[in-house]
Amino acid sequence: MAKEIKVIKCPNCGSVNKIELKPDFYKCTSCQTEYFLDDNDVNINYNHNYNHHHPFNNTNPKALKVIGIVIASVFLFIMAITFLSSIFSSKSSNNNYSAYSTATKPEEDQGYYTNRYSNISFLQSSGQPIILILENRRYKSNTNQQQDGTYLAFYNPVKKELVKAEKVSDKSLSSSDFKFKLFSDGNIYMVKDKASLLKLDTENLKTEDVGKKFFEANNELQIGVATMEFVYSDNGDGLVILTNDGKKRYYYPLIQKLYTEKEYYKANNGFDTLLPNAKDKTIYFFTSESSDYPDEKLQLIQLTYKDNGPGPKDITDRLRWSKDYGGSGIFTDRDPYRKVLVGRWEKDRGRIVNWRDITPDRLYFAPSVLIGEGENLVIQFRADANTKSPFKLQKINKDNGSVEWTAALPDGANVESLIRYKDGFTGVNDRNQLIVIDNKGNITSNYKLD
Repeated sequence: MAKEIKVIKCPNCGSVNKIELKPDFYKCTSCQTEYFLDDNDVNINYNHNYNHHHPFNNTNPKALKVIGIVIASVFLFIMAITFLSSIFSSKSSNNNYSAYSTATKPEEDQGYYTNRYSNISFLQSSGQPIILILENRRYKSNTNQQQDGTYLAFYNPVKKELVKAEKVSDKSLSSSDFKFKLFSDGNIYMVKDKASLLKLDTENLKTEDVGKKFFEANNELQIGVATMEFVYSDNGDGLVILTNDGKKRYYYPLIQKLYTEKEYYKANNGFDTLLPNAKDKTIYFFTSESSDYPDEKLQLIQLTYKDNGPGPKDITDRLRWSKDYGGSGIFTDRDPYRKVLVGRWEKDRGRIVNWRDITPDRLYFAPSVLIGEGENLVIQFRADANTKSPFKLQKINKDNGSVEWTAALPDGANVESLIRYKDGFTGVNDRNQLIVIDNKGNITSNYKLD
């Protein structure tokens, strides 16, 4: 016979709260009565469980009266204490409201998840180094979701602290959407989402939108700018512009010069297109592996070129040994050629004055130049060809190529950028750490970012 009982209630107390002991057998969680269903006529049969102890069942009325008086007295005493405490707490809160509100405010989770992207470093007028990192933040607490977005986070690696964070977008932007660039005027500029040109105030650690000021200075750009991007890092202080009427232009805002694509490629190379204020500038870099000469070792190059200041340029910071056949065309190994590192075309394109290998007797593996300006030359490399070998840092004397100090990095660590400050060097490695090195090459701090 099918069961049609819609609600099964305890036959003793009427409660529907129960646990199933086995099929069709139940136990009431209110009075502990066990009962079962009869399949034939859907009767509910039950057994009282007398093992459940009720301490007051056999207590006489006089004892119950005494117990009731004691319970009432305790209740009244607790109420009195609570009332007096509220009076004194109220007085205390009036005298020191901020401390009281902090203590009684419901605790909220202020933490957030972070994705970190590009970074750039600079010195403030005080000499303190600041490392600026582009961060995406997603807050853990739902009450803080309005804070989600992209931030500029300013860290002091020496003091091991986050100095300031400026929210620049509600969207999640990566390094392809938000880019930094140090211009020849010493200022750091930023392009946000291909739509805004910002300038960084390095003292107050805030940004200013300078696009309108820069673009209105040129008549052709007064129609408006649809999108913008920085030119490549070795092409100087320029922007690739798409105007609102669909024209592609190259704009160098510090000299207010606008170029068509043809004009731009003519202006960024050759000695005859230099601006009047062009000066000699020296840089350092490593040669690249050569397909023509695969056994040629990598070399640390010192190269001097005519720098075009705030104007168009095409800096030569990548060289490799190659075969120079003396012109353009299709050649074979039977044709005469010269083995060259800097050919006539590279020299004119990069406005190269001179170059030299400053450590001709050394052998390098996976090398890079971290600092190559002024008197400071710091490189990073592996000691051998093993790709699991740890990296080392070395400060090189730029005049004679001698090693001034060496710093061994932890296994797996790789420094991405480095800057000189008064007490040594500081930068960022690929482990979300800010590294600090003293003037003798000792690693004094590895500040792990949260």
